[in-house]
Amino acid sequence: MSSVAIARIDEYEKEKIKQILLEMTGKTAFPDVSDKTILIKPNILSDAPKEKAITTNPAVVEALIEIVKEKGARKILVGDSPGLHTPTFNAKASGIKDVIDRTGAIFEDFTRRNRQHTVYRKLKVPMAVALDEADVVISVAKFKTHQLMMQTGAVKNMFGLVPGLNKSPMHLKCPSVEEFAKLIISIFRESHTDYAVIDGIIGMEGAGPANGTPRKVGLLISSEDAFAADYSEAVIMGYERKDMPILNEAIKEGLTDIRTYSYPILNPDNLVIKDYKRIESRKRSLFSALILPYFSRIREKRKAQKRNAPTFQNNCVKCRRCIDICPAKALTMGDPHPEINLNACIRCYCCHEMCPVDAIKI
Repeated sequence: MSSVAIARIDEYEKEKIKQILLEMTGKTAFPDVSDKTILIKPNILSDAPKEKAITTNPAVVEALIEIVKEKGARKILVGDSPGLHTPTFNAKASGIKDVIDRTGAIFEDFTRRNRQHTVYRKLKVPMAVALDEADVVISVAKFKTHQLMMQTGAVKNMFGLVPGLNKSPMHLKCPSVEEFAKLIISIFRESHTDYAVIDGIIGMEGAGPANGTPRKVGLLISSEDAFAADYSEAVIMGYERKDMPILNEAIKEGLTDIRTYSYPILNPDNLVIKDYKRIESRKRSLFSALILPYFSRIREKRKAQKRNAPTFQNNCVKCRRCIDICPAKALTMGDPHPEINLNACIRCYCCHEMCPVDAIKI
């Protein structure tokens, strides 16, 4: 049985967050952290100001660091790696670096220390060495929509353990939604995550995970089962089971069972936000659901190409981030914005995630 604690909170006030998290961890199976090395993994998709709701809010990270310190943690590591990880990345703009410095935690740059892991389809991917050093791993995600996976939560958050541009080729290897969900799950399993927290005080709706709109949700979610935490997030957003690709693949693999979820504080079924701006559900035919998965990668790519392609707007600032991140090399710089080769595009939406001015629409 997995317990999911969901609590109401209206503001980013660190002491209030800390007290509520203490209550939540007391009602779930929070791991023993005494005399152990802890890795806290926030969502820092890009080092954006906290007001944009792209990153886990620093007040949530700070409250959690203080909790594990008071529970006797020996060493606390905090890190992430954005898709375009620059040499100067340090989580300063998001406010998380200040928290790390103030609390005595240690910032981990995942690009500097990593080793190869074998994941789905026997793919070799580098992942942070901090995983090997950590006795306890905690995913501290952000309550956000996601163009490809419909939502991003505690499981998807661990994709950030793969440093920088090593992420984008994974989309090329696994272009369909189902295949990419399986890849995310395999990376998550390598992360041996022990606990999950989702920052939903201010979430993101619409064109997430980077160019959506901040929305006050007023909730924190935590669980020893990251899939259960993500299920609660999706339900609150208003998604149906068919719209949860990562959860559905996890159920098929026997990694979680929604019939065993318990809610000691609030039940997500009573918290559904009916007008939440979700990613539009993509209908699947019987053919695409049952037959295509058994065909070749070429057919997977064709299936991916049935999804909406990104379009580019004239407010583009020509920063080239979309071109640099594109795993399929489908973009070239044009005037007044990049031009796209629709035959090469695999609709992974990495370009959309990286655009700093919301000049890419899906």
